[in-house]
Amino acid sequence: MSVNEDALAEYRILAMRLLSKVDPEKDLEWICRSLGFLEPRDKRKTAFRIFKALLEALKDDRGLTSDELAAKLSLTRGTMVHHLNKMIRSGLVIYHEGTYKLRGRSLKSTIEEAHRDINRIFENLYKVAESIDKSLNLSSRI
Repeated sequence: MSVNEDALAEYRILAMRLLSKVDPEKDLEWICRSLGFLEPRDKRKTAFRIFKALLEALKDDRGLTSDELAAKLSLTRGTMVHHLNKMIRSGLVIYHEGTYKLRGRSLKSTIEEAHRDINRIFENLYKVAESIDKSLNLSSRI
């Protein structure tokens, strides 16, 4: 079994330089780049377009099926499912009652949920690292 098979979520966060001026479309692209969704090889910005469609669906408090997304964005269902699965693994998108949606009720709350997850992951890492250090009689300089 590989490590990824055991993973509940895979968070990828890239340190991206903030944009100099506010532009909602460019800001959303920045968020997608920061979260590793929008990669340079994605020339059509497919992941960004999917994420944006899911965000817009929050206005109506609903999710979208992969078929609805594929039709709306003129993409194949296979392409759609590939990107949606990647977003689910990222912990930001959920599949619920046959539809895909962002995890929170807004973009901010979705990111806050991921932040809480990451904090829990690091708390567990600290505890295990401390236990290993104790077993090896290692001490921290701090």
